[in-house]
Amino acid sequence: MRMPALALLCLMIASPAAFAFDKDDMAKLKETGSCAGCDLRAAKLQSEDFTDAYMKGANLRDTILKGIKLENANLANADLRRADLEKSNLTNANLESAIMQGADLEKAVMKGADLRQTDLRDTDFESADVEGGKFQKADLRKASFKRANLSKANFSDTNLKDANFKRATMVDTIFVDAELKDANFARANLTNARLDGAELGHSNFHRATLVGANLAGADVSDAAFWGADLSGANLKDTEGLEQQQLDVACGDKKTLLPNDLLISDCPG
Repeated sequence: MRMPALALLCLMIASPAAFAFDKDDMAKLKETGSCAGCDLRAAKLQSEDFTDAYMKGANLRDTILKGIKLENANLANADLRRADLEKSNLTNANLESAIMQGADLEKAVMKGADLRQTDLRDTDFESADVEGGKFQKADLRKASFKRANLSKANFSDTNLKDANFKRATMVDTIFVDAELKDANFARANLTNARLDGAELGHSNFHRATLVGANLAGADVSDAAFWGADLSGANLKDTEGLEQQQLDVACGDKKTLLPNDLLISDCPG
């Protein structure tokens, strides 16, 4: 009896072979350390060392890459959707314009990584070290950066709507003109961060440290600043800032506010 076309299609889709990596491509990568445009879907490469590898445009969707070493690797335009990169080393890696939606980068080391214009929606960066990372014009909607080190990273012009930065360290981090509506900055350290021109409507800064932060020109409509330290912060020319938001925060004599608003001094 002939199998119905729809059932046959479903069987093909469910078949592991439909997602198998190309064995020749795998051999080439392991032999030369380079494999631009290779098909490595669902491959298991955990703990491998591919430092300086050239893998531009490679298909690494659904791969297991735990603990992999990809320092200085070129992964621009690569497809890393749902890849498991937990505890990987991507220091100074080029991931520009890659697709990394849903990837797991928990505890990854990514200092200086280039993630410009990368699709990072729903990506998990929990406890990752991305100091000095470049995220300009990336799509980071609903990404999680809980407890991550993002000091000196550049998020200019990025879409970070609904992103989670709870307890993250973001000293000297740049968020100029970023979309941060509904973002969670609870207990985050934003010392000297640049948030000028950012969209911060409904964002949560519960007990966040914003010492010396620049929010000039930012939209802070309905943002929550309960327990936030705004000492030395620049809130001049902010949009949507109301006295009730400042009544539950604190600052100092160096805090810059619109002329009609006041803030209490932080204790000690």
